[in-house]
Amino acid sequence: MRFLLIFLLSASGLGGAFAQGLVGLEKQILPITTADWLAFRNYDGRQLVYFTHLVVYRCGLSEIRYSINSDTLDQRFELSACDPQRPNEIPADELPFLALPLGSAQEVAVQIVYTDGETSEVLRYVPCDIDDEGTCAKLVE
Repeated sequence: MRFLLIFLLSASGLGGAFAQGLVGLEKQILPITTADWLAFRNYDGRQLVYFTHLVVYRCGLSEIRYSINSDTLDQRFELSACDPQRPNEIPADELPFLALPLGSAQEVAVQIVYTDGETSEVLRYVPCDIDDEGTCAKLVE
């Protein structure tokens, strides 16, 4: 997916923006990378729900709404402030995941709010059927 994105940006004349962190292009990038928004991992007796992909694009987001095992979107994933010098870097003291009891999240619903107030559709993700500690999620369509 990353290579396709780089190709599309280069073909559109935006390739130089890639080196600058793609700030301002979140509304073009995130809708075509929905399969990567969340990931699940069973690790050390816990279920981790990763928001890493969205955290990387936080400069274009004002909020990440989510809910576990429902569509209520009653929770918020906290985002650190955008650092214009390092817009896609995740601060070392920020964990881009939730740690839950093993097997807690059968499904996670997510909606993002862009800095201009526009919202995405609500997307639902389920863990992959894996027995190891790999990271994976399936987008429910």
